[in-house]
Amino acid sequence: MATRDEFPDELPPYTASDSDGASAVSAVTDITNGLHSQSTTTEQHTHGSTGTSSQQAAQVDLTEIDGGLAMLLERSRQSLGSCKEAVVFLRSRAKVEEDYGRSLQKVAHQTLKMMDNGAKSATGMSTQQAAWQRLVEVHETLASNRMKFSITLTEMSEYLGNYVKAKESVRRKLRESEQRYQKAIEESHAMLEKARVKYENNCVEWERLLVKGGNSRNESLTAAPSSSGKGKNVGSAVSGIFGKHKGSTQESLERLGQEAGVKAKVANEAYKRLLQQTNVMRRDFYDVQLPKILASVMGLVEEVDQFLKFTLGKYAYTYESAVLADAVTLKPVDGTSVGMVEMVGDIDSKADLDAYLQMTAKSGGRIDRGNLPYREYRMSTQAQLYASPKPIFGVPLDEQLCRDGQSVPLILVKCAEAVESRGLQNEGIYRHSGQSSQVKRLRSEFDLDAEHVDLYNSPYVKDINNVTGVLKMYLRELPDGPIPDAQRIPMLKLFSAEDSYSVVDQDELKLAQKISGLADAIRNMGEPYRNTVAFLFAHLDKVQAFQEYNMMSSKNLGIVFGPNVLPPSNDPAAAAADSRTAGVMIKFILDNRRAIFDAV
Repeated sequence: MATRDEFPDELPPYTASDSDGASAVSAVTDITNGLHSQSTTTEQHTHGSTGTSSQQAAQVDLTEIDGGLAMLLERSRQSLGSCKEAVVFLRSRAKVEEDYGRSLQKVAHQTLKMMDNGAKSATGMSTQQAAWQRLVEVHETLASNRMKFSITLTEMSEYLGNYVKAKESVRRKLRESEQRYQKAIEESHAMLEKARVKYENNCVEWERLLVKGGNSRNESLTAAPSSSGKGKNVGSAVSGIFGKHKGSTQESLERLGQEAGVKAKVANEAYKRLLQQTNVMRRDFYDVQLPKILASVMGLVEEVDQFLKFTLGKYAYTYESAVLADAVTLKPVDGTSVGMVEMVGDIDSKADLDAYLQMTAKSGGRIDRGNLPYREYRMSTQAQLYASPKPIFGVPLDEQLCRDGQSVPLILVKCAEAVESRGLQNEGIYRHSGQSSQVKRLRSEFDLDAEHVDLYNSPYVKDINNVTGVLKMYLRELPDGPIPDAQRIPMLKLFSAEDSYSVVDQDELKLAQKISGLADAIRNMGEPYRNTVAFLFAHLDKVQAFQEYNMMSSKNLGIVFGPNVLPPSNDPAAAAADSRTAGVMIKFILDNRRAIFDAV
């Protein structure tokens, strides 16, 4: 690529010698040679020939039109835009097929699982169960076909996207090549104009000195004495003095006139050479380089259009193949297997019922005629809860999870489910407080046995803020908090009180260090704490996803949950700074949750 030094802004100053203007002519020559050296590179930006005879005719017409290349570049931009639209379509189509395939696969797996559970208690596989199993297997095959189709569409979209990027680079280089030629011609025009102005100025100066010298000679001839008298008076003496002075002035004018003539001739030659160089450059651009660039752009347009046509044809063929594969799966044509209709037709309900009754009668028991056993009184569930409560408020996290056999506290799971089902669009969720009396009632229920708390039918949860209030109270009253001191301190050290909620760390190295430090700290937590933190931030991430409705961005969630997740210091002077740092850390984790927890 040409540098700025190859295109000087102005010519070096002229000198009154034979080399006057040589540097300017050399500068124009350098520009021309530099552009010729880049013509080969420009021709290599496209593949194939320049096109058919109709294409060449179009190029000839475009070379005669002002802005013809711009029109052709705009056409290439439109072609690349169509390719981009196809990339978006294929990517979206692949996502639709993937979702459909996964959903169908999930239904098939769930049905097979239910069938397996039912087969454990059955006395054998009935014709209905056999038909069900084959039907589910057909659906698994359909799901597999759709997943393969989705993968093919994804590969097509990625390939087309990479192709568009490559051709956009080619288009940009062609446009830049034309711009370099135009800039070189403009700079050559500017140097030519300077040479013309200097040539005219020197001619004007030469003309002025010639006229002045001629007038001076005429005046000296007119002032010569009319008679040659021997006597000299004072007037004749004075005339002699001025006569000598006029003679020296005349010689000076003639010498200056000669120098001005030389300068004018040198400037004229420099002007002619620059004019010739500029015209050569213009002819080279308009007769040679511009047609080459037009041919390259025309080839680019045709190649992009043909490739898009090929891609759409491949999509149509692949789609047809996928649909045909589904049809063959539903109704095989090879005769070695049966279709879904035949599978259902093989069900013999009467035979299934007879087999069931016979095998059940054989395994049936006899009536017990013995004495009735003693039956111990069983207290109600509520009474059992009061008799053997399972408190969670103020109990260390690892201790209560080990006792209850849970990986995540049930209060966190149930409150998160309640919020996600009917509170994600509530403005100020987690920021507003519920009614104190109802929050305390919910706390009492959870402190008896969290497993038996029903947040969907409880009279205290009509206001979702009561649920969020009891969850924040639970996190706040954990003895060590959800993050142990051993990990809390190094996590907080990654941030400072000067960090702002609104400033995003643009330094990729610092960003990576913070993500790595947080991931290491979470990884080093005990399993109960690690599972709890992961579940909590996954829930908060879902909350901030609806910030358009609930106004709870990651910043607002950080302000609310900072003091709850990371209790501030007991020192009042440091408490405010600790709360702010904790809030900034919570916001950072939410903004980078996937990167952090994927590295754990």
